[in-house]
Amino acid sequence: MRMLAFTAASALALSAAACAPHVNYAARTRLDCPDNAGQLTRTSVAPDGRSCLYKAGGVDVTLQLTPVSGDATTTLNAIEAQLVGPSQAAGATSDKVQAATGHGADASAKADAASSSAAAKAAQQAAADAGSKTAHDSDWNTRDHGDHEDDEAHVNLPGLHINADNGGAKVDVAGIHIDANDDSQTVRMSHDVRLQGQAFSPEKRGVRATLIVRRDNLPDGYRFVGYEAAGPKTGPLTVALIKSHDEMDHDSRLYRDIRRLVRRNGGA
Repeated sequence: MRMLAFTAASALALSAAACAPHVNYAARTRLDCPDNAGQLTRTSVAPDGRSCLYKAGGVDVTLQLTPVSGDATTTLNAIEAQLVGPSQAAGATSDKVQAATGHGADASAKADAASSSAAAKAAQQAAADAGSKTAHDSDWNTRDHGDHEDDEAHVNLPGLHINADNGGAKVDVAGIHIDANDDSQTVRMSHDVRLQGQAFSPEKRGVRATLIVRRDNLPDGYRFVGYEAAGPKTGPLTVALIKSHDEMDHDSRLYRDIRRLVRRNGGA
């Protein structure tokens, strides 16, 4: 199943991205918008310095300073609604999930998948390695019907939740929340972090967040939308709004350029 390979790649990528280098941070009133940032080329800057536009091929990136209204989660949900439409945004239906994870970044689609039963076995081995083999610590319900048309995996362990069948997969692994099937993928991540220059602070005053949505029915004909966000919880957040009419790889040089630009300004 394609969505399970997507899930595995996403978890690894989100974990690896946390190792990016940081610079000292001070709360911004204007963005640092270089003419070029890797593959990104700046096309305009707002007079107040609070937003700038970049292009790279068919990818449009709007970098903006976003004030926090209510709290960071509420603010980012509003940005998601802007990107995907209110009915598809986080919280629009009860089965939508939001994430809180220890590592930031993005996710990938387009891989041949392992079956969900194989994923369940891998998860079971991981749980065993962590010492979670006893029945009272886990809730397993897996079925393998041989032809994989009706494979199911339902895993509930501390820090690991998988609900997968032939039609899709919803996965919560170490706070990374993924909702995927063969036609669409959605990843949401938000993580409290220490701001740059506050490495020894007992309080995590910053937030990093990622949204990736891939599907064919996005507004204005886009096939990929999302954001990278970073900054103090009280705002302003540095947010890169990403839109592409074509597929986009989270592990591409271009996406890494976007992430670095956000971290450069967001300081978290």
